[in-house]
Amino acid sequence: PELREKLGVIRTEELLAARQVDHASQFFTRAVDFGFSKNAEETLRFWDHDKILSDVVWIIRRFRPDVVVTRFSPEDQLTHGHHTASAIIAQEAFAAAADERRFPEQLKFLPKWKPWRLVWNTSPFFFSNRNIPFDQAGLTTMEAGGFNPLLGRAYTELAAASVSMHKSQGVGSPPRRGARKEYFKPLAGEPMKNGLFDGVDATWNRVQAPEVSEKVQQIISHFRPDDPASSVPALLELRKAVEQVKDLDWMPRKRGELDPLIAACAGLYIECSTATAVTNPDQAVPVKLEAINRSGVAVTLKRVRFPLSGEEQTIEMALARDQLVSKDFTPKLPAATEYSQPYWLRKPGTVGTFAVDDQQLIGLPENPPHLPAEIVIAVDGQDLTFTLDTKYKTVDPVAGEVRESLVIAPPVFANFDDNVLVFPNGEAKRERVRVMATTGPVKGDLQLRAPAGWKIEPATVPIDLKGAGTEMVASFTVKPPAGEEEGIMAAVVSTGGKEYSFSRVRISYPHIGTHILMPPAECKLVRANIQTKGHLIGYIPGAGDDVPQALEQMGYQVKLLTDDDINARNLAQFSAVVFGVRAYNTHDNIENWLPQVFQYVKNGGVAVAQYNTTAELKTKTLGPFPLDLSRDRVTDETAEVTVLAKDHPVMNVPNKITAKDFDGWVQERGLYFPNKWDPAWKPILSCHDPKEKPMDGGLLVAQSGKGYFVYTGYSWFR
Repeated sequence: PELREKLGVIRTEELLAARQVDHASQFFTRAVDFGFSKNAEETLRFWDHDKILSDVVWIIRRFRPDVVVTRFSPEDQLTHGHHTASAIIAQEAFAAAADERRFPEQLKFLPKWKPWRLVWNTSPFFFSNRNIPFDQAGLTTMEAGGFNPLLGRAYTELAAASVSMHKSQGVGSPPRRGARKEYFKPLAGEPMKNGLFDGVDATWNRVQAPEVSEKVQQIISHFRPDDPASSVPALLELRKAVEQVKDLDWMPRKRGELDPLIAACAGLYIECSTATAVTNPDQAVPVKLEAINRSGVAVTLKRVRFPLSGEEQTIEMALARDQLVSKDFTPKLPAATEYSQPYWLRKPGTVGTFAVDDQQLIGLPENPPHLPAEIVIAVDGQDLTFTLDTKYKTVDPVAGEVRESLVIAPPVFANFDDNVLVFPNGEAKRERVRVMATTGPVKGDLQLRAPAGWKIEPATVPIDLKGAGTEMVASFTVKPPAGEEEGIMAAVVSTGGKEYSFSRVRISYPHIGTHILMPPAECKLVRANIQTKGHLIGYIPGAGDDVPQALEQMGYQVKLLTDDDINARNLAQFSAVVFGVRAYNTHDNIENWLPQVFQYVKNGGVAVAQYNTTAELKTKTLGPFPLDLSRDRVTDETAEVTVLAKDHPVMNVPNKITAKDFDGWVQERGLYFPNKWDPAWKPILSCHDPKEKPMDGGLLVAQSGKGYFVYTGYSWFR
């Protein structure tokens, strides 16, 4: 059911879950996935072209790639506008990253960088999808389906496991075993004939360190899988050699790879954890350090430092083989510690970009560690430093040991029961606010603040929460102004001389874990003159939407329908029956339901089917009369809407609907509009994106017997 920023957090974590499978590094720009875009021109307008270009330049300068690969063509206008825009930005960033005149403010942190080449990873699919012959001339190929005997898996098997982590997108994939040829078209930089890395020196000669290369080869050739620790002395000698190489581009990265390799060969395990799930700034956190050396290598635990608090402790303890060592610490978070709200959601952004002011945060997939710990160990006399993120650790009776990010939160949350309050007339409404203490007792007052003209009673409600996790519910009466108006109402808790106005949103799925968001504690207020006809609505849930709550706000009573409820006799009690979004895609028994709904309509009922996708339809019957779905959509949320049937009851009863009612639309007008339909269907509205033909199939109404059936692709659910 998550949409917008909440879906964005899920997608972010799914990308990181995929990276856990394939071990690539993941970066992000400040660009918002704002919905389907038909062309790159629109996308780059929303994204703020130069801002996102600067982000990609920053990532190239930071990661310092030799080869940049785009998945999409910078010239293709037949795919998602975000995809084409990503390739255009990549092409521009490829040149800009090497130009010290471009984004010079970044050069305070990083030097410029010139990648060797830019290529497009093309595919026969792109051409067959457009009825264009696939010409391999000028393309370089690479075999991507090889078997890795160390992993016991083919790369295509890894790819399938990786893409299957994108569960919110429903793209679970079977592995395609066997040969897999990939094609690459040069876009910029040095030419290539034999492979992506033609002309790129990937040896230690690149940093003028052939002696390092010799040591590496010796270590690999003498490695014993049954005794990894036997490689540690040679790895330590290699480390000394690497330290002598004067190269600022590659050596920090190579040293960063070498120290974990030494720890792995030594069977060294170190973790920092806490039994505290939630804490506040300016609080001490109980932290347990656990370390064990599972080899005969001499290892000493020397120092532990918590950079945020400045706390440091010298330990100097030898880690005997297979002897677990535990140490307890209580570092105190600074009072200025940021809450663990994702950094890209801390400030309001625009439709197309997130607001991130700190240059060092741009590109990161997640917040930096909330409570990092620097651990210094000595291995045969050499000091190795590891930075660990302190995780909340608990034991689930089913899942076993679970690690989650430590949540740094305000002392109190306030959640409205409703994200939006709609007032169809001048009558007041009751609104409840749930107040939750995060880490300890909270005593103070709660008040709701709204624009002038809105009356709220009582003015304040006393808050007295006895301890962490305790809750209370406060109830207020909200009376709207006489005229039509919109505004924002905030819940504010005053305690300890400070004010807090944060809500709590919990997102939890097995493949991504649990994540806590802290958006402002706000509720949208809408005063609109709305007439209602009928009272009780039956709702058949689809893939997830908030339409039932919206109908209730308008004054209807809504009942969510189950399989047993959907028969013509039972449906007779409802003023209307509404299908949730993608109900035809998600319910295997939709074909059994539709005849019952059609009979209900013939008997005088009204049924409304919201949009469905063309893929994986569970039925070919979409309504009481034939109609065909297409992939037609109108992505411009400001596109002019023309009323084709001004006298039709749907535009006049119980409310007079005009083109003005489509002002303030969110994200896109609609999607998967029908493009063919039986004459029994009456098209009601028409709209189109710039330079495209009008699309009349977004709202179709058919009279059947005594009632009406509505099929609509407009994005009412947003």
